[in-house]
Amino acid sequence: MVADGSVLAFDAKQRQMSAPFRPFFLIAGLDAIVGAAVWLPSAFGIQAIGPTGISPGDWHRDVLFFGMVPAILTGFLLTALPRWTGRRAVSPLTTRLLVALWLCSRGTFLFLSHSAGLALSAFLVLTLLLIAAGRVIASRDRRNLKILFLLLVFCGGNTLVAASYQVEFALRLALASIIGLIMIIGGRVVPALTVAYVESAGGRIFIDRSAVLECAVAVVAACAFGLWIVAPQAQLTGVACALAACGQTMRAAQWNGWRSAASATVLALHIGYGWIIVGFGLLAIHILAPEWLGQAAAVHAWTIGAIGTMALAVMASMIRKHSRRAFAASALATGAFVAMTICCLSRLLVDLLPSYGAALTSLSSTFWVIAFGLFLVAFRGVLIPHM
Repeated sequence: MVADGSVLAFDAKQRQMSAPFRPFFLIAGLDAIVGAAVWLPSAFGIQAIGPTGISPGDWHRDVLFFGMVPAILTGFLLTALPRWTGRRAVSPLTTRLLVALWLCSRGTFLFLSHSAGLALSAFLVLTLLLIAAGRVIASRDRRNLKILFLLLVFCGGNTLVAASYQVEFALRLALASIIGLIMIIGGRVVPALTVAYVESAGGRIFIDRSAVLECAVAVVAACAFGLWIVAPQAQLTGVACALAACGQTMRAAQWNGWRSAASATVLALHIGYGWIIVGFGLLAIHILAPEWLGQAAAVHAWTIGAIGTMALAVMASMIRKHSRRAFAASALATGAFVAMTICCLSRLLVDLLPSYGAALTSLSSTFWVIAFGLFLVAFRGVLIPHM
């Protein structure tokens, strides 16, 4: 029995060492901290300036959106696609080359040229798209064609931002594609892990997912995003976003999230998905009653609440799965999820309490840094394995 346990531990260690998620989750966590830290000097009355001379808001946005997000996507998809498609995993050399490309894009962005760095980021996403497309097409896996489409849309948005062409339109395009990817991936991961957790705890659970409802809410969300991209202030867009919020609420209700309250990671997945609903709702309020709320509230519900929380929870879940400790408790990881929630709530209050905007922005940035810092410390043994 001891020998068998040693073999399992060795196999798990080997999978961790070779898994593409390991370097990408590490650099994503570090990049997330760097991206938010630009706001911290404002807490002491110091005017922050981006390293390449652009405004701190644009610098912070582009570092996180076109640095952290592509790193997480690359690590997750390169690890998950072989299982989804039944094709072989990417070689360690491919992983190293992609890491080198990401580092080149970050270095260029930070120290040489903002636009050139974004262009290299778009090239990384295009490379990921081509790798994923090869596996999806070879396996005739139609289910994942929508992931390829959304990667293409994100790449297009990244490219337009790099070219400084129709930037606001491009950012809406990129954000909608990422939230769309979270909806697809979340729709697979969240209910599956909920079932696995409840059963691992000795309980029984059955998730009855309506195919008609799944199709309907996907169409409504796609229409809402499409309208927001091309006509962000149209009344029809507001109505579509309100319907999308209702549809996503009905979808998420099928997953019995309350059954996972004892597992911080699984609960965080449900909360992260819930921020998508909040984002649609806030966007509807902004469009239909703009005097009540600004668009930034909805955008940050998506970028901090949905992307930030889901990023931490999905990365934690993947790391634990490959460590054969799917639902192991971790005070540090739980602290990261709590910190991210506080981060999002603090940022949303900026629009409601504008006189405290600087303090709340600094508070939000501080908790973002804390969240990813705790994540890196919690999983340092996997992300930075001892040689």
